[in-house]
Amino acid sequence: MKVETLESPIVDDEFMLKFFDAWKRKSVDDIISMLTEDVVLESAFGPEVHGKRFVGKQAFREGVVRYFEALPGITSSDRTYAILGDKGFTEVTVSYPGPDGKQVTMRVCDLFAFRDGKVASKRAYAKRVVPA
Repeated sequence: MKVETLESPIVDDEFMLKFFDAWKRKSVDDIISMLTEDVVLESAFGPEVHGKRFVGKQAFREGVVRYFEALPGITSSDRTYAILGDKGFTEVTVSYPGPDGKQVTMRVCDLFAFRDGKVASKRAYAKRVVPA
């Protein structure tokens, strides 16, 4: 296994906070403006081991629109993140009303790759909180 660390990050805190804010505001155009042309989104759910995959800005846009349409009441809290050269991650708690009206809570982790000051990939993983 080879591990490479860049001396300076590809993006900074200002970029990440702007990116997270665009998601919180559900601003698809602002989200898309922060992506590379060949961006890859791997959602937390779907038929493949990596979830539903969206490749390129247009496909990413379609995935984000579907996400916001499916979860109109989604909120987030407890976000933390780190930037490590051309990689980064975030952890966040999300909540939304489920089909039965009960609140669904999940812990989500996104892994990022950055290139040219933009997001080149976003891979999402989720753990649903189930009351004991």
